[in-house]
Amino acid sequence: MELGEWSERLERVSAGYGDYYGVERSPEWTLLKLTEEVGELAQAHLALSGQGRNRGKSPDELRTDLEGEVADVLAMVLVFAGRAGIDAEAALERKWLPWERFHGERAAGGDPTPPGAIEERQ
Repeated sequence: MELGEWSERLERVSAGYGDYYGVERSPEWTLLKLTEEVGELAQAHLALSGQGRNRGKSPDELRTDLEGEVADVLAMVLVFAGRAGIDAEAALERKWLPWERFHGERAAGGDPTPPGAIEERQ
């Protein structure tokens, strides 16, 4: 599935959540919900890595929790981007793929100029 299709489907789920729970999904709420999910991701990572409370869960359960929190963060990033009018796929292509080319050329022995470099490297 393409990222745009994921965004559309996740927006429908998020809208349903808002409707079901009576939550006004303002831009601020969406960003705060993303922040909440990042905190839950950190908590799940700490529990799985032995740096936080495991709440009596097995390593498999902790791994499942971590995977769920990754999904929540990704979903909320896409919901936030869509509601902000950002094409996440285009933004990734603009921001990250020039660096893919840069590092590919470096790995091949080249001396490319970093993307967006204003001054020449010394």
